[in-house]
Amino acid sequence: MTLLTSTDKKKVSGSKTEHPEKNHKVKSLKTRGKKETISRDSSEIENNYLPEKSVTTKKSGNIKASTGITAKNTTPPEVIEDDLIDQAALDRGDIPMTIVEHLEELRSRIIIILSSFFILTCIAFYFSDYLVSFINKPFLETGNRVNVFTLAGGFMFKMKVSASMAVLLMIPLITFHVWRYIAPAIEKPERFSPRFTISSAIILFYAGVCFVFLLLPSMIKVLLGFVNNSMIITNGADDYLHFIFFMSCVMGFISELPIAIFMLTKLGIVTPQFLIRKRKFAVIIIWITAAIITPGPDFLSQSLVGIPLMFLYEISIVISKLVLIRKKRKELRLNQS
Repeated sequence: MTLLTSTDKKKVSGSKTEHPEKNHKVKSLKTRGKKETISRDSSEIENNYLPEKSVTTKKSGNIKASTGITAKNTTPPEVIEDDLIDQAALDRGDIPMTIVEHLEELRSRIIIILSSFFILTCIAFYFSDYLVSFINKPFLETGNRVNVFTLAGGFMFKMKVSASMAVLLMIPLITFHVWRYIAPAIEKPERFSPRFTISSAIILFYAGVCFVFLLLPSMIKVLLGFVNNSMIITNGADDYLHFIFFMSCVMGFISELPIAIFMLTKLGIVTPQFLIRKRKFAVIIIWITAAIITPGPDFLSQSLVGIPLMFLYEISIVISKLVLIRKKRKELRLNQS
């Protein structure tokens, strides 16, 4: 049995008193950690579930109050997929459209064309007296007059002249709207060629129409030369107008021969060598066409149509050569790159 001294008793009592303080500190740290975790959880709950004392919703003009806890909207924003967007189409100015939107655009352009036709017809009807006198002048120079067989024939003749003039004047407008409708489907570097082609086609068409009016006096004289003294000519105004309009359209479209050769050469269907080899057949076809178009059997009236057509054919050969040279240069550049 050992006896404890006073110093040993103090050490034992000190050790007993120091351990409860350490235990108390550990307990306080544990409780503090629990409080921090509880407070953190409570803050997350408060952030996710915000209590709303009064939430107002409008429905058909009535305001309804509701209370409760509403969850915070945590849905991510919608992401547009890049694969659905054609970047090449956006670069050339083609805005993606549905079939309904394309039909709406087509309808709007048709409405613009029809309204323009109505406006131009009204304007041309206001100047119809001048137009009628201009059209009838070659016929009046022969000492004859066009005939009207009904009471409303004069009014209908003026309306037809005005509508025909409106159609001829609207060709650039119609071409413009057709081009604007199909242009977004064409790449920007390739748009220069169609623009040049369309502009040239319009110019050639009007050149053919002007050629008809230059040729009209001689054509009328040749046609009236077939009228015998035993016959009386009673040419109707409608027939005379139809004849002029038909000849204008025919010569306008025949004048598009260089444009047609240009497009066929660009597509690879026609070559300059082919046009040169088939020149003799083309000359025969040209003079047959001239004989059909011109009313007179004389060589002078036929040459007025045949010689310009042969000139257009030679121009078409030159254009075909230029297109082929440009096409080969483009292929060489692609092969070198």
